[in-house]
Amino acid sequence: MKRQALAFAILAALAAPAAANDSTAQLGAGGLELVRNDTIEVLSEDLYVSAKEVRVTYHFRNRTDAPVTYLVAFPLPTIDAIVPEVMNVTLPAGGSENFMDFAVTVDGAPVEPKLEARVIALGLDQTEVVRRLGLSLNPMDFDLYQWLQTAPPPEKEELNRLGLATVDPYSTQAVWKLETTFYWEQTFPPGEVVVVEHRYKPITGYGFFGDWIFNEPVYREKYCIDGAFEAAARKKLAAIEDRNNPYMNEQRVSYILTTANNWATPIQDFRLVVDKGSPDALVSFCGTNVKKIGPTQFEMRATDFVPERELEILIAAPTD
Repeated sequence: MKRQALAFAILAALAAPAAANDSTAQLGAGGLELVRNDTIEVLSEDLYVSAKEVRVTYHFRNRTDAPVTYLVAFPLPTIDAIVPEVMNVTLPAGGSENFMDFAVTVDGAPVEPKLEARVIALGLDQTEVVRRLGLSLNPMDFDLYQWLQTAPPPEKEELNRLGLATVDPYSTQAVWKLETTFYWEQTFPPGEVVVVEHRYKPITGYGFFGDWIFNEPVYREKYCIDGAFEAAARKKLAAIEDRNNPYMNEQRVSYILTTANNWATPIQDFRLVVDKGSPDALVSFCGTNVKKIGPTQFEMRATDFVPERELEILIAAPTD
């Protein structure tokens, strides 16, 4: 039983989607593509991450003597339902195209970004097929699941033929990828600081947390699990080992940091705050010079920060 649970937990962890840093972009063949620019520097990034909300504030500056305009893009995590059993995540707003309640302001004024959404099946863009049938583009939309169960046979057959759904005597499942990107044109005046703020509700992976985790190199490396975290977790697990459910609740939050490397300079002043949510919870993530700044919050600061890996956060909380 533990081996099966562990295998599922590892697959779910590896499949859990991530949210990303803002990055400059261009409209290229096949959709929006991220590109590097050499004119906009990142003076600072202030990043707050919890299982309930992510908030980011950037201070950008145009380092040239002329105004420049770029597309600024925010790619949402890919929703990959090709293997439905490992999509062990919750969507904050599953029935909406903006399924993470993404919102952005520039210099304090709200921005209405454009949205590009693509349905990918068998490597092909099948967005228009799904739109023609009047279906939600999100394969995890519960209303879509209900529709698929009673859909007319010809439409089920078309979805199955195109690799968009699996059909068996018991159920019909959407099995496509949804790739979503918000983007907007942003002008950066010469020498001026532009403040971009955005927030959203992250897609949080979840599962059972047990002591078998400590025997798995994947977990230890991905979340930088150290001896102090292991000792504290084993103590909490030992206290509930006689219960019917002798596990802790596990949450996993991912944030893509490395797209920040598309800007002209390293992040001159980087601040990260990770909030574990509950004082009784345990948290583990990779960082340097991390210090506790409150009952639930941990801070990391860096100068001229060049992200070399994504931010992966593991939270283990008591069930009560």
